Amino acid sequence: MKLTKGSNIYECGEYAILKGYVACKTGDYLLKIMREGTFTITEECLFGKRIQYQAQSDIHLKQLPILSETNFLQKQASAESAVMYHLVRQLDLYALPVKERVMAFLYWIACEIGEFRYEKCRIPSVLTQVEIANYTHCTREYLNGVRRVLIAEQWLASEKGWVLLDWDRWGAFIYHIETKDTDRKRLSIFC
Repeated sequence: MKLTKGSNIYECGEYAILKGYVACKTGDYLLKIMREGTFTITEECLFGKRIQYQAQSDIHLKQLPILSETNFLQKQASAESAVMYHLVRQLDLYALPVKERVMAFLYWIACEIGEFRYEKCRIPSVLTQVEIANYTHCTREYLNGVRRVLIAEQWLASEKGWVLLDWDRWGAFIYHIETKDTDRKRLSIFC
């Protein structure tokens, strides 16, 4: 099936993304963004209609048949666990200062859908600046200010779009964020 950007996928089951991106979100929180591959939408009993799966671009999607009820139940349990993990990660992300929150969000998105080349990672143009600002809980203007600082500090390339420079440096910084508050023993929130 073909879906246009903004269309929601509601029916419980296993799906294969053949082309495009699907966002798993709840309210103003982006939990996960997925590209080509499979994902499972669980029954409504655990989350109700709070978890939404939305086409983030024009997509080609196929609903896969359930060949084994046991296998599907295992996939469903795994999907529920992943949603819980992503919800906790969002709470951890929200506790960070804005600059670190933006950096953590970019790193997380890069881990999920980034296109790596040498030491750079380009994030495909799947999210608008307004969406990134909303998901990092700041204004678009503030996001642009953080972007200028990250370009000046050579975290990001000055070209259009989001290109993360020096991937190892990003990884070290995110590791520092994860481990700096050991008293709270926060969960690992990134790749």
